[in-house]
Amino acid sequence: MWLVAAAAWGLAEATLFFIVPDVLLTWLAGFRPRVVWSAVAACLAGALAGGLVMYLAAAGAPGRMRALLETVPAVSGALVAETGSALEEGYGRRMLSAGFSGVPYKILAVESGARGQGLATFLGWSVLARLPRWVLVVLLARGVAAVVRARAARPDRVLWAMWAAVWGIVYVVYFSVMGW
Repeated sequence: MWLVAAAAWGLAEATLFFIVPDVLLTWLAGFRPRVVWSAVAACLAGALAGGLVMYLAAAGAPGRMRALLETVPAVSGALVAETGSALEEGYGRRMLSAGFSGVPYKILAVESGARGQGLATFLGWSVLARLPRWVLVVLLARGVAAVVRARAARPDRVLWAMWAAVWGIVYVVYFSVMGW
């Protein structure tokens, strides 16, 4: 069940959904640690599938896909254009930094397809654009969970509250900065 959810979330966020799979992965790190690494792999598989869909669609209809991206919360035409220009200037560097800069992967996929980037290159860099952040947030969440479980009288309550508060703050800040 968790692996299907993780793959579906990875696919959804790579296409039009706007909440990152990190939300699920950090919850799993705290409450279902035995499945979290498999879930990371499932998220990656789903993200690559979603990225492939967006890449192929943009290769055939770049204007239509760019317009579709602009319907996603926190995605603007300016962000799409800026990301496309940055990919032209330094493809690998932009793919690597995007996962930590708030640029949605779906934009990378569309701009890669629209600009004729090779499919194998796009998919290879996609792994590096997605995986490092997920590994980092899972390790951080597992570490926090271990400390809370060792020290709190009611660790599940504390972890739930922390998880909800952190992701609530992240998205309030993100949408404040990027726009809705």
